[in-house]
Amino acid sequence: MVRNIRILPLAALVGLAACSVKETPKVADTAATPAASASAAPNVVAITASEYKFEMPDQIPAGLTTFRLTDGGKEIHHATLIKLDSGKTVADLANGIKNMKPGTPPPGWVIPSGGPNAVAPGSSSGLTMVMQPGNYAVVCFIPDSKGVPHVAHGMMKALTVTENPNANTTEPTADVTVTLKDYQFDFSTPLTAGKHTIKIVTAPGQPHEFTFFSLAPGKSAADFTKFVESGMKGAPPGMPAPASGPCRSSRYPSSTGTPATARGRWHRPARCR
Repeated sequence: MVRNIRILPLAALVGLAACSVKETPKVADTAATPAASASAAPNVVAITASEYKFEMPDQIPAGLTTFRLTDGGKEIHHATLIKLDSGKTVADLANGIKNMKPGTPPPGWVIPSGGPNAVAPGSSSGLTMVMQPGNYAVVCFIPDSKGVPHVAHGMMKALTVTENPNANTTEPTADVTVTLKDYQFDFSTPLTAGKHTIKIVTAPGQPHEFTFFSLAPGKSAADFTKFVESGMKGAPPGMPAPASGPCRSSRYPSSTGTPATARGRWHRPARCR
């Protein structure tokens, strides 16, 4: 079960790109300050992650939203948003995860919806996206040093997105588009150092993630692949930069880019219907 949980949003957190179902992130500065025009200023929601909890509002209005995730703990965390359809609640999700058998796809009412992906302890990231009304769960699937997903420690929080008749849905303008397919990333133009707004489009198929990892000196893409395939136990060969998790709409993460070695990898998560 532990392995089955890990495959949903996190396991693709490897570097240059791994995104979501019909998602659209913005990637570009290590500082994590999402760009938006003055006429389309998003609602800003602060999230602080630590072992093993989220501190954030219980309720936010629908519309363009910037999530600012800060890791106040000692482990890497992310904040994956899962929309709960058909009147389901966080309690239903927790019960479903507890009873999920390895290799079993999640039920149709579990809808991956993006969220700020892995961030290193003491760091922060930003993600701008349009939030639709409904009930959500904010979850961390990243495993601890023993390979146990943080959600198994209770790292899950309910979030209600309320109706907003005046919701702003104007998304940022992208300068790079990345199309995610099973199993490749197609960049509209080569990614360069500096600030970018990257639009992530997922072709029909499976959900994917979008995450950057900057490799430590002397480490290679092969080291990171080995780390992920071994269950991500022990110290990682690199640390995450801001990006976006699995979803089905537009996402615009922000990060500050400098020339560095990064690793891109696809991951086959549990299928979401």
